[in-house]
Amino acid sequence: MKTERMMTGRGLQGFAWVLTTLAMALTSTGCGDECVDDFDCRDQGAAPAGQRFTCAENKCELTSIPVPDAGTTTDAGTTTDAGTGSDAGTTTDAGTGTDAGTTTDAGTETDAGTTTDAGTETDAGTTTDAGTETDAGTETDAGTDPCETTTYDPKLGTLQLQSGFVAGESASLPASAGPVGVTPGPTYSLYTVVSGSSTGPHALYSLGTWPQVSLGTAQLFDVAAPADRAAGTKLFLSPFVETDGQRVLTGYTKSGAGFPGSVGVYDVSAPANSTYVSAPSNFSAGVVPGAFLINGGGLDTVSAGLAVYALKTDSSPFTALKVGTLPPETGGSGFTAVATNGVAMLGYFSDDTFLNEGRAVAPAAITEALRSGTPFVVADAPALDVGSNFVAASGHGEGVSVLRGDYVPPDYNFAGTDVSRFAFTVTDGGATVTVGARQPVLVYADQCTRVTGMTAIGVDLLVGVDDKNGPRLVRIQQAPQFR
Repeated sequence: MKTERMMTGRGLQGFAWVLTTLAMALTSTGCGDECVDDFDCRDQGAAPAGQRFTCAENKCELTSIPVPDAGTTTDAGTTTDAGTGSDAGTTTDAGTGTDAGTTTDAGTETDAGTTTDAGTETDAGTTTDAGTETDAGTETDAGTDPCETTTYDPKLGTLQLQSGFVAGESASLPASAGPVGVTPGPTYSLYTVVSGSSTGPHALYSLGTWPQVSLGTAQLFDVAAPADRAAGTKLFLSPFVETDGQRVLTGYTKSGAGFPGSVGVYDVSAPANSTYVSAPSNFSAGVVPGAFLINGGGLDTVSAGLAVYALKTDSSPFTALKVGTLPPETGGSGFTAVATNGVAMLGYFSDDTFLNEGRAVAPAAITEALRSGTPFVVADAPALDVGSNFVAASGHGEGVSVLRGDYVPPDYNFAGTDVSRFAFTVTDGGATVTVGARQPVLVYADQCTRVTGMTAIGVDLLVGVDDKNGPRLVRIQQAPQFR
């Protein structure tokens, strides 16, 4: 699943949330197919009101969502409503073998068409029945949206900040912004990907320096490799922007066997030295000393299926190698998030649990794999006891935070529950990691304000939120007494 970078403005809402679950799509559909079931159609983004995407003949198509109304199975004529002993349409009355059409009943003054029965004030079409607040086809209240009347905090909206954390600076996020990446500091430069649609253009832009956030006037780098810039080429942008301060990493995939794709490496000080590297199924990434870690299906000439790969940047030209082996139950790419103490949470989508799983890999294991080229075994590292599915992850000081929640059928709209942090304790010279208990950071009171992404900013967490007051970034800090 996505990395710690699924943050977006409103222009790319669907793009971000879809790719948080692209891990499943990266392994479930065939060459050239858009989908095998409705679940795969989430990469189409948010459907227009009253419609949903369905999978028909391996293509995602818009279909109308039936709206319950007077006369539907939810309203008039059901056993709950027009089906009382004195009403038309009950099992005992209209249309049954016992009733409709008999000499005694159908068409008599007592039953069909009388003021007492079908079409009376009490039943079909009255103020009390069809078209009421709780009945005719409304989601909640026939035109009243509770999110319009609830109280919003200027920074966090309806999200509830938990004990041990404080909300620091906040800044509006431009509507066209995609995933956000932040340099290591102490001056925090921000970058984002801006994309007009799946067919482009796709470009890297500056977002200024925190907390003075503003979109640059000119693009810095074309995210698409030259071979993928033809008009109409459809790209699935990877939901990460990673930077080590000298370089900025972006990525994308395409439809096809193995989901071919590339990562782009933008050189901040020497743009002419920027480059692209083949990276099928790239889904998440992180930064460790001297390398970018990439969770995907291969890198450059190294192809070993779904695994953790590294692009070593401490030499020129860059070199690629496999550094981590994912377990046999891996059904899709997973998350990558690196803590300030060097521990990397590396993840995968499990075909056993149908959840995203995360493991805390020790810094010594990563260093040795980069040095020797011998991959570590991800499943040997301690697991995070998340307790549910999660759809985003980010480094957060000496630990990581995850966005818990899931996609709810039938439309698979995301319903978040909370952002929670796991602390990592490193011992034995970086060889051993202990994972702390889950600590809630932000809790959803409702779905009126949603978390759109997370990324590290120094030792703090930069959270993207969106609600009726617009998309924005909020810096979440640990309270001094808990640091």
